[in-house]
Amino acid sequence: MNSTKPDAAAIKNVRRDNPKMRERDLANQLGISEAEFLDAFVGDHVERIEPLIDVFFPMLKDAGVVMALSRNANAVHEKTGVYENYSAGKHASMVLGQDIDLRIFPKHWQHAYHVTNPMGDGSTLQSFQFFDARGDAVHKVFTRDATDVETWNLIRQRLQKDTLGPAFKEATACKPAAQPSAEVLAALRESWAKMEDTHQFLSMLRKSKISRHDAIRLVGEDYAQPLSSEAADLLFEQLAAQGVPIMAFVRNPGILQIHSGPVRNIKQVGPWLNVLDSGFHLHLRKDRFAAIWLVRKPTSSGDIHSIEIFDDNDDQIILINGDRRGGDLSDSVAQWDALVQALPRAESAPVMEPAQ
Repeated sequence: MNSTKPDAAAIKNVRRDNPKMRERDLANQLGISEAEFLDAFVGDHVERIEPLIDVFFPMLKDAGVVMALSRNANAVHEKTGVYENYSAGKHASMVLGQDIDLRIFPKHWQHAYHVTNPMGDGSTLQSFQFFDARGDAVHKVFTRDATDVETWNLIRQRLQKDTLGPAFKEATACKPAAQPSAEVLAALRESWAKMEDTHQFLSMLRKSKISRHDAIRLVGEDYAQPLSSEAADLLFEQLAAQGVPIMAFVRNPGILQIHSGPVRNIKQVGPWLNVLDSGFHLHLRKDRFAAIWLVRKPTSSGDIHSIEIFDDNDDQIILINGDRRGGDLSDSVAQWDALVQALPRAESAPVMEPAQ
C-alpha cells in the first residue's frame, strides 16, 4: 500500500470519475484496501456495523432468499438461497443450508458495513459486507427480489455502530516457507497414505509445516499429477456436457464457500472462465492459473480425486471434487473419476527438490 493514502475526498473523486468500476478495483488502483475505500462513503450510502456473526447469521435466515458472495484474489463464488442451520464455534462456524454451504473462521471477521448502492433503474441494491483486519473482503450478502426487507432492516438496526472509523492493519509480507527435508517429505508421504478422511488433510499439513501447494508438488505423482494449461477449460466443458455433479470450494482466510451440484452454462469473457447458472455463479481468472493438479487422497471409503488450481503466489484459487453428498454415489463418483483421469497431463512436472 502507499505510504501516503488518499483522503475521503480523493476517494470520492475517483469513484465519481469511474462510475462503472468495482470498488475492489478502484481500491487496488489507489493502493488501499476495499474496506478503506468503502469507509470514505460512511454517511452517504455506507454505514459501519458491528461484525457480530453470532447475531447476524441466525437473524439472516429470517430474511429469506439472498445472495452469498465469497472470493479470493482470482475466484468469485456466488450462491443464491437461504442461510439455514447456522452453528457457532470458537474457531469455526458453519451454515449448512440446502443452497448456501459455508465454513466460517470468525477471527478474520473484523470490520463490517451495510451498503446501499443506487442502480441505473432507480432501485437500490443493499448488502452486508465483512472484512478482515487489513480491510480485505471476507464475505458479502446481497438482497434479492424475494428478500424480506423488513427483516433485513432489523438486522441493520441491530448491528448499528456509532464509533470512530476503524484502524486497519497494514499487510505484512509472508515469509518464504523453509525447504522441507527428505525426512519431512517421507513423513508427509506416510501420513498421506494413511489418511482415512479428507478432513485429516489440513491437520496433516499443519503437522508437517509444509504449505498446501508445496505438499502437492512434493508428495509424488502417485498422489498428485500436474495437468496441462487447457485442463480447466476441458474440465468445465465436460462437466456441462455430461451433467456430472461437483463440489466447488472457494476460500479466503475467513471463509470457505461450497457449491454442490452440476454446472451447465459455461461462458468465457476476456480472462474470466464463468459458470452462469440459476442460483450459482462462479468466476475464475484463467490468466492467473499457475498450476493445475489432479490430487488423490486416500480415505476409508475409497480414493477421492480433486482438481486444485493455484496462482503464482501458491494460493489456492479453487478446489473441485465430485459430489459425494448422501445416497448411492457410485455412478456419479465413477463418472467424475473417469472425467478427471482423462484430462491432459502437463508435459513436464514442476521441479522442487527437498533440502539436504
